[in-house]
Amino acid sequence: MSPRKRQVAIRMLIFLAVFSYIGYIASQRLPSFDFWVIMGFFALFFTWTIIETIIYREPQTRVVEDDDQRSYLYLQLSSMLVLFVALLDFLEFKCTRVTLLEPGITILGFIFFIIYITVRYQAIIHLGSYYNPRVALYEEHSLVKEGPYRKIRHPFYLSALLSVLSLSCIFNSGAALLLTVLAVIPAIG
Repeated sequence: MSPRKRQVAIRMLIFLAVFSYIGYIASQRLPSFDFWVIMGFFALFFTWTIIETIIYREPQTRVVEDDDQRSYLYLQLSSMLVLFVALLDFLEFKCTRVTLLEPGITILGFIFFIIYITVRYQAIIHLGSYYNPRVALYEEHSLVKEGPYRKIRHPFYLSALLSVLSLSCIFNSGAALLLTVLAVIPAIG
């Protein structure tokens, strides 16, 4: 097993443990709608993580230029913070949750999540072993102009934005949406 696949497997096991625990607590404490939102998100996210792991191709050549400037790290941290805030707001505090928007806002969030998956899937498939969530240039790399790369230079950034936007909508969290604007968008820019 490659180091990356081992890291993904560990991350998936941690994710499974955390969400199993959250699911157990949710089944005891939450109204039915909230419980099924959490479980629906868990199922979709976990399924996508498995698919992404299967379709990902290890690079065959080395990176000759990495122009990331820590944006990937900042993007990952800010995205995790959005998820944390969205879940806290949805499950516990309900400070910025507008229940009048439900279930429409939640359905919109799941639609955004499916679009995120589609964009990311296309990016991974079209780049193959050159796919990297960081901005990097590989040896023998040629500019890809097919698929999502016809219009967007790095679809990972679009997919990251769609991901956090979907979280804000799925969990109906204005606080997470504000955090998306203040923390995630600057990481992309």
